[in-house]
Amino acid sequence: MSIHPINIQTPGASVKIDRIDLRILTELQKNGRITNFKLSSLVGISPSPCHKRVRRLEKMGLISGYAAHVAWTRLYPSVSIFASVSLKNHTAADFQLFERSIKRYPEITNCFGLCGPYDYILRFDCKDMVVYEAISRELLEGEVQLSRFDSYVVLREIKNEPISPTAWN
Repeated sequence: MSIHPINIQTPGASVKIDRIDLRILTELQKNGRITNFKLSSLVGISPSPCHKRVRRLEKMGLISGYAAHVAWTRLYPSVSIFASVSLKNHTAADFQLFERSIKRYPEITNCFGLCGPYDYILRFDCKDMVVYEAISRELLEGEVQLSRFDSYVVLREIKNEPISPTAWN
């Protein structure tokens, strides 16, 4: 990895993130359950300094948590749908109202605000198409008028990987 040190501004200080810190972050992203001993050997430093670096990265907010990637679809059949959405009116009030309204649905698992022909892309993870149809109908008949609502049913997932610093080399 040929990444140069990065300066991070924190309240009252500037902190450098070096290549070892980036390697620690990359390895933890791959496996958050890795032991400190194994992590230290992968990044080329001894366990004690490795542990201190991990704690420092956590305090800086660069490690925001550790989580398991649960394969819920193996327990519960489901359908994933992406929807491209455009609002009819582009007022701040409409954007705020739409964003508040979608937060009421746990089936909407991702929402991205866009620049381009659509205002949002939503990801729905629903028990079945009946649930998706009911939610999409509620959104279409909701308080915010939509000019476009295009749906894309996911047949299979090809790639789902987090980004790492090597992508910027």
